[in-house]
Amino acid sequence: MKKSKRTRSAKAAGWAMLGFGAAALALSILYTHMLLAFIGLGLAFWGAILLYIQPEDYTRKAVMDASLLPPLATLNQTLQELDYRGDAAYLPPKYFANPENTRVYVAKQKDLPLPSPEQIQKNESQLFLRDPQGVLLTPPGAELLKLFERTLETNFTKVDLEYLQQNMPRLFIENLEIAENLEIETANSTATTKAADSVSVLQAKNDTIHVRITSSIFNQICRETANLPYTSEKIGCPLCSAIACALTKATGEPIIIENTQQSVDGKTTEVTYRIVTAKPQEQAEQVSAKPLEKIESRHNRFINLANALLILSGSTILAWISWLTWYDMTALGKSIALIFFGSRAGEIISLGIDMRIIYYFLIGLALLLSGLIVLARKRKHEKKRPCTMEQAQAAYQ
Repeated sequence: MKKSKRTRSAKAAGWAMLGFGAAALALSILYTHMLLAFIGLGLAFWGAILLYIQPEDYTRKAVMDASLLPPLATLNQTLQELDYRGDAAYLPPKYFANPENTRVYVAKQKDLPLPSPEQIQKNESQLFLRDPQGVLLTPPGAELLKLFERTLETNFTKVDLEYLQQNMPRLFIENLEIAENLEIETANSTATTKAADSVSVLQAKNDTIHVRITSSIFNQICRETANLPYTSEKIGCPLCSAIACALTKATGEPIIIENTQQSVDGKTTEVTYRIVTAKPQEQAEQVSAKPLEKIESRHNRFINLANALLILSGSTILAWISWLTWYDMTALGKSIALIFFGSRAGEIISLGIDMRIIYYFLIGLALLLSGLIVLARKRKHEKKRPCTMEQAQAAYQ
């Protein structure tokens, strides 16, 4: 691509100043002239500055708006004619075999649950899905998201919402200069922190994320997108779409654009995003599973009690046999064979049926080993479970 006339002029001026500066420095050394030395240093410095700081290639805002609007209008017309009325959900990387894929799923009808990651992975290369019925699109902000990640030199799948709160304002205001102000409101906190100059990160107690953008270079395209209801209400303008892509990668959950509003003067755009954490049928399964969890809790208590009795009984019998063996060997001088296999007829331990020490030893050992085996199997089973019963109940509440 050919460089612009302004870029070529700046580069020519830089080389000229650097050349004159080097010549002046050479003459100052040859003739020992202080004034030529200062002139040479100044010219060489500014020449190097002009060569080092090369102007970037910019596109006029009007050209950018004109090139972005037709694809959005085509997308709106496609969704309208196919009558896709469901919500558009930005899907996180776990829905795709390639985690770098960025797609938005639009259901055929309203109030349909999101497909599972397995369903998407089977058909992620297709545009139209049959089960469930919907369309899988590349969002208009996909390439803008890649620009965000290249500029910040990070992959948003490796960060969280706090990272976006701290770095997105600086990215918008300083790095890319695409907005004068950016505010993000997220859940789980009510604190207000300073993320950048004149940028506040506000936090609210809900499952939504509110983003406020002021004086963006995308204001005009956002206003034009508002006239495309299927695009603006579901997918959003390129900037709102790029933010949704960033949020879904950072949270690891599907994101839905719930509402987009612009101020009367068109300088402020407010977008409300919702984090989709569970499908309705999953919530129903959790509710129906709660009685089962109570039954399982009672079952675990019974197993723990039985296991404790086994170990306690076996340990008590073995301890009694150990004491009896030590007493017979020290006080009566018996051998181990006689103690374990000798007759105990007439003694209390015989129970009238000639119960020998070896029988008690085997009974105690069997009880102790049974308790230890049950305990080991129970701990192994608990390690394989994704969470403990207390954690499941806490998640439900």
